[in-house]
Amino acid sequence: MRIKITFKNPKEKTYLPINTNYYLVKLIKHLTFEYRRYLSSLVPEHRYHKGFDVYTFSQLIIPERKIEDFMIGILSQDFHWYVASPYYQFLGILAKELKKHKKVKIYDTWFEVETVKFVQVPEFTGNEAQFTCLSPVTVLRNGSKTQSSFKKYVLPDHKDFHQSLERDLKHKYHIINKKEIEKIDFDLEFDPEYLRKKNNRITKVITIERESRNQEQVRCILAPFKIKAKPEVLKVIYDAGIGQLNSLGFGMVEMVNHDNDSNKYKK
Repeated sequence: MRIKITFKNPKEKTYLPINTNYYLVKLIKHLTFEYRRYLSSLVPEHRYHKGFDVYTFSQLIIPERKIEDFMIGILSQDFHWYVASPYYQFLGILAKELKKHKKVKIYDTWFEVETVKFVQVPEFTGNEAQFTCLSPVTVLRNGSKTQSSFKKYVLPDHKDFHQSLERDLKHKYHIINKKEIEKIDFDLEFDPEYLRKKNNRITKVITIERESRNQEQVRCILAPFKIKAKPEVLKVIYDAGIGQLNSLGFGMVEMVNHDNDSNKYKK
């Protein structure tokens, strides 16, 4: 499930850094700070848990914008942001706090919160779906904490790409459904027409800041894809994202269409 937040642009042209992940993470942490213990209690069996992080979010969706000197010039009167999570409690708290605050700070600008709405969830009854990325997908290699630089990131042409995705999906499935799953069978294919238009160049590097002010360069993938898997796996991807670093704003997807015994769900 997910919420859609609409912000009002306070000026004719407002500037934000190209990579806003750090500032959007700060906003979420600020709005949910008083509820951190309650949210952590929702996933007590999460072995690597350091606060509630079972969510993901999109890039800012700005209809009219202009890139200038590594900054985004927002020209639209309003723009949107999506936050997804399998936990209604988290989204409910976030929606309540956004409505209560009415204005929030992103980078150095205060934006008015125009609307906060829950998005209708598609039915997951078929075994195939097509997704487009609302934020880039990043996949980490097993034992990535011991890897350095770009070696810890797995790309589609690496032999362990499928294995790394399966490991992450099993981890999410266990957290969300409170049960282990031995194997997840799935088949993922990037949109061939999109690959052709991009000359197979679907990877990019995003620089994100940290609380320590250190920066990290994240290798990621940005391309539509089709995936065949059981409905409960498709729902995990929709709610919690695909790949890793989801709570830092990676791996959020949107449904393009949904195979439901020849009936298609369309956005």
